[in-house]
Amino acid sequence: MGAANACADMGTASTTQMSTHCVRWTVANGTASYTNLPVLMAVVNGAKATVNVPSAVTCSKGGASVPMIITASAVPFADVKISLQTSIADDDKKTDNSIGITPNTGEVVTLKVGVNQGVLGFTCAAAVTGKELKYKIDGTDKAVFSLSSLLVAVTAADAGTKPATPAMTLAMKADASSAATTVVEGECPGMGASWI
Repeated sequence: MGAANACADMGTASTTQMSTHCVRWTVANGTASYTNLPVLMAVVNGAKATVNVPSAVTCSKGGASVPMIITASAVPFADVKISLQTSIADDDKKTDNSIGITPNTGEVVTLKVGVNQGVLGFTCAAAVTGKELKYKIDGTDKAVFSLSSLLVAVTAADAGTKPATPAMTLAMKADASSAATTVVEGECPGMGASWI
C-alpha cells in the first residue's frame, strides 16, 4: 500500500556543531495508525560542498557568451549566490584583466531548495584585450561551499556569418529521457549543440 520508495531533504544551518546528532522523525499525517520512525544518526562534518562553474567560456566579438550553467554538489540549507565580476590583478598597477568583457548587469544565480541550477553570461566588445572574469560567491551558506574555479578564462572569437534561413533542429534525447522527464537538445547553425 503506498509507494515502495520515498525521498526527503534534510539539512542544517552552517553554524551547527560538527558532531554526530540523533535525529527523531515524527509522522504528521493526521492519523495515529503509523508508528514513528527510529532515531537516525546524522553526522555533521566540515567538508565543503562544491559549486560547479565553467573554467573556460567562448564569446563572440561584439556579442554574448554561451550560457554558463551553474550547479552545486549539494543543496544549500538557505542559499548560495554566484555572480560574475571583472578581474583586477593584485599588482601595483591594478591591471584590469577583463577589458572588453562585461558581466551581465545584476545577474545572480541563487541556489537553494527547489532551485538546483542557474545560468550566467557576459558580453564581449568588438575588440577584446581582456582574458578572464572572476566569480563571486555570496549568500547565507557561502562558508560551507567552495567554487570549482575562481576564474573563468574568456576566448573572444569572430562572429560567424548569419545564415539567411537558419534551420533550428530540436529533438528528444531518448537515452536521457524517461516517462516523467523529457530531455531535448537543439542545434544552432554555426555553433554546434546548444543548451535548451
